[in-house]
Amino acid sequence: MRVRLGLRSRILALTMPVVLLISAAIAGVVYLSLGQVLEASARDVAEAEVVELRADLSVHGVSDLIGTHAVIEGNRLIQVLDPRTREVVAATGGAPRTALVRADVRGTDVSVARVEDVPGLAQGAWLVAATDAVDPDGQHYTLLVGVPTRVEATALGQSTEFAFIGAVGLIALLASVTTFAVGQALRPVERMRDQVEGIAASGAAPGPGPALEVPAGRDELARLAETMNHLLARMQRADASRRAFVADAGHELRSPLATIRVLLDRLAEERPSTDRAVTAARASAEVDRLAVLVEDLLTLASADEHQMVLHRTELDLDDLVLAETGALRARGMPVSVSVEPVRLDGDQARLGRVVRNLLENAERHRDRVVRVRLAREGEDALLTVDNDGPPIEPRDRERVFGRFVRLDDSRTRGTGGTGLGLAIVAEVVAAHEGSVEATESPEGWCRFAVRLPAGAPAG
Repeated sequence: MRVRLGLRSRILALTMPVVLLISAAIAGVVYLSLGQVLEASARDVAEAEVVELRADLSVHGVSDLIGTHAVIEGNRLIQVLDPRTREVVAATGGAPRTALVRADVRGTDVSVARVEDVPGLAQGAWLVAATDAVDPDGQHYTLLVGVPTRVEATALGQSTEFAFIGAVGLIALLASVTTFAVGQALRPVERMRDQVEGIAASGAAPGPGPALEVPAGRDELARLAETMNHLLARMQRADASRRAFVADAGHELRSPLATIRVLLDRLAEERPSTDRAVTAARASAEVDRLAVLVEDLLTLASADEHQMVLHRTELDLDDLVLAETGALRARGMPVSVSVEPVRLDGDQARLGRVVRNLLENAERHRDRVVRVRLAREGEDALLTVDNDGPPIEPRDRERVFGRFVRLDDSRTRGTGGTGLGLAIVAEVVAAHEGSVEATESPEGWCRFAVRLPAGAPAG
C-alpha cells in the first residue's frame, strides 16, 4: 500500500535534498580553498626560514648554523648539503642523512618541492624549500628546510569537522524554520478545514455571508477560501432547491394519488353503471395527470444531471409550430398563427414539447385569443406565443420559469397544470443553446419569446 506523505513532509522532503546539496557544495568549496590556503602558508614558512638560514650561514658558518636554529624535532627538518657531492654536511637531529630533495639552485633563487614521505619519520607529506648559500669563507652550500603538511592536514580535518557540525546544525535549523514557516502558511488552510468539518458535522446550511474566513491579502489561500465560499453557496442553493423540489414533487404526487384512491374506492362500491363510468373517466384523467407529472419530473431530473439526451436532426420549425397549433385548433381554441420558413438543428420531440407547453400555458391564461408568430431574426429563430390575458409582472418574469411556480395558483390547479411546464421549456431551450423570456407584447398582452440558433436560410 502506497503511503502518501502530508504536505509539510513533502515540502521538507523536497527542501532538504536541496539544502544538503548546497551545504555539500559549500563544504567542498571551503575544503578545497582552505587546503590551498594552508598549503600556501606552509610553503611561505619554508621559504622564509630557508632565506633566514642563508643569511645566518653567511655570518656564522656551518658549524654554528644548526645550533643557532633550534627546532622541535618533527616540526622542521634542516639540511646543509655540499652542492658538489650532494652529501649532508649538517642537519637537525630528526633529519635523515640523505638529501630530502635533489635541488639545483643558483644565487638567491628559492625552489620548493613536495616530498610525500621521509624515511625514518612519521608518514606524511613535506614541503622542502631549497636555496644556495655562502659561508664567511666563500664556500657554497645548498640549504634545505622541510615543513610538514600534517599540521595543516590536522587543521583542515578539524575545520572539516567543525564545518560538518555547523552544516548539521544549519540543516536542523533550516528544517525547524521550514516546518514553522509551512505551519504558519498552512494555518489558514487548517482553519478552513476545521470550518468545513464543522459545517459537515452540524448538517446545517451556512448562514448568510461567507461560510469560511477569507485570509487577508490576495494570495492563493485567499482565492482558495473565496472559491470554497462560492462552492458552498452554490451547494447551499442547490440543496435548498432540491429540498423544495422534493417537497413540491411529493405534494404534487400526493394529490392525484389520493384522488385516484378515492375514485377506486367508489368503483368498488355498488353504484349505477352511469356513476361508475363517470368515476372511471375521472380516475383515468387523474392517471393521465399523474403520468404527465412523472414525465415532467424525469425530464427535469435528467436536466439536473446534465444528461438530457437530444436526438438532433435538421427540422422545419415552422412545420412543428403549425402541427402543434393545429392540435389546439382541433380542440376549438381560437389561435392566430403567422410563420416563416425556418430550419434548424434540434430535437423534434423536445422542441415540440416546448411549443406545446407554451400553447397550453397561453390557453390557461387567455381571455379569448392566442397568437403565435415564428420569424427569422438574423441567425436566430424567434418564436413568440401571446395571449390576451394580463402580462406577467416584471418582478415575476424570471421566477415564472421555476419549478412548481404558480403565479395564479387557483386557476392553474383548476385547469390541470403541474407548475413544471415553463421550467421544462427553459431547460430544453437552454439545452439547444437558446433563450426564453417572459415579456409583454406591444398591445399589453402576455408574451413568451423563445430564441433559438437557426441554420442558413434555404436558397
